[in-house]
Amino acid sequence: MGFCLQTPRCFSSTALATQNTEQYDDFEAMPATVRLNDIVDALEMQFDESSAFLDRDTGQVETVSHALLREAEESGDDEEPDLPTWQKQEWEIAKRIVSTDRFQKLPTKFEIHEWAIMQDFSRSVESERIREDLLQAIHGAGAFRNFKDTLRRHRIESAWLAFRAGTLRQVALNWCEENHIGWE
Repeated sequence: MGFCLQTPRCFSSTALATQNTEQYDDFEAMPATVRLNDIVDALEMQFDESSAFLDRDTGQVETVSHALLREAEESGDDEEPDLPTWQKQEWEIAKRIVSTDRFQKLPTKFEIHEWAIMQDFSRSVESERIREDLLQAIHGAGAFRNFKDTLRRHRIESAWLAFRAGTLRQVALNWCEENHIGWE
């Protein structure tokens, strides 16, 4: 059998529809490539009441509320809750997530350990005085607020944001590798 890479018409020919496809039954469809920035964006924007998933078929990252996921798990195939129009697409995604294996859950904010990222950043700061201020800020009550206030006081917010973005990018890369997901 020939293999055509030259023109799109090679793939739209009706001859393809009539070819014997049994010889390909043992092969899985090639998963879609995901944009790494989409994963990083989802990791940055996590909330307690929702989770983000990668649709392996389309390469799209989808965020769905836990309430709709629970509803989709509990409802029958034909049952649809009374939802506002803006939530109907999320409902359809929730149903696909619970009824197929094409979705891969992204790491949650609890798996990312924001506090450890803050600690790593603090330890990486060259100035001993600033480093000690940051390390002290992340201990005790209000650690996240104290850390942000200390960043502002020393005017190093942009360094923190760059460090955090780089760390989340590495988390996304590791996740893609662990789950055999191609990225661009």
